[in-house]
Amino acid sequence: MNILLVNDDGFDSAYLREFCRMAADRGHRVRVCAPMFQQSAKSHSFTILEPVLTQERKMDGAERAWAIAGTPVDCSRIGFLELYPEAEIVISGINNGLNEASSVYPSGTVAAAREAALYRLPAMAVSAGYCLPDETLRYYIAWCLKIAERLIVYDRPDRALLNVNIPGVPLAELKAPVFCPPDPAAYENRYIRREDPRGNTYFWLGPEVHNDHPSEGTDIWYLNRGHITCTFIGPYDLDQSRFADLLEDTPGAV
Repeated sequence: MNILLVNDDGFDSAYLREFCRMAADRGHRVRVCAPMFQQSAKSHSFTILEPVLTQERKMDGAERAWAIAGTPVDCSRIGFLELYPEAEIVISGINNGLNEASSVYPSGTVAAAREAALYRLPAMAVSAGYCLPDETLRYYIAWCLKIAERLIVYDRPDRALLNVNIPGVPLAELKAPVFCPPDPAAYENRYIRREDPRGNTYFWLGPEVHNDHPSEGTDIWYLNRGHITCTFIGPYDLDQSRFADLLEDTPGAV
């Protein structure tokens, strides 16, 4: 299997390097396109008005690897369009931190996979809870590779990516993987207001406010109980006709 590995945590991510090594050990041909620097929460932004620098580098297990001075979506696009057009699947991650509920919208990890899915390539966004034990990490990578091998021949929803999360728990506490919807809770955090030595006000993004009451059967609910969660996320999966009542009694076209 020809795997294009991308991420948003940057080229030097330990999770990215372990995934690359284990994928190669399993016999896959792997190329890597990852940001030169940390690019979390870049969402689906990509560069259009200036050139994007690429530097070829070494990574254990990679047939070829590039550090790219761009966003995660830049890495994905340049990867499957130019540097690895033979890629059979794009895997984005492993992200250091979960991408569940509404956090899939700002996530660069998810967006890099979404871009590939929009081109109808099989695509996975792979994320993990903080402080993932090494034994759990190795299990997770092996499990993700098995799922990727199935995904390339699976009857996927059109232009949908597979979003996968694992809680940061010891392997002995890990429970069976499940398919589930994202929790409807909004992604929330606040800013800390401060003043610099010259009297100028600045704002520092504070920590995320966790949802302590997730809806039963959603991704957060299952993650809190130790399950790996899987969710297909597609851009065109809503029946728009059911919203027609919103237009009732409004002026028609002239």
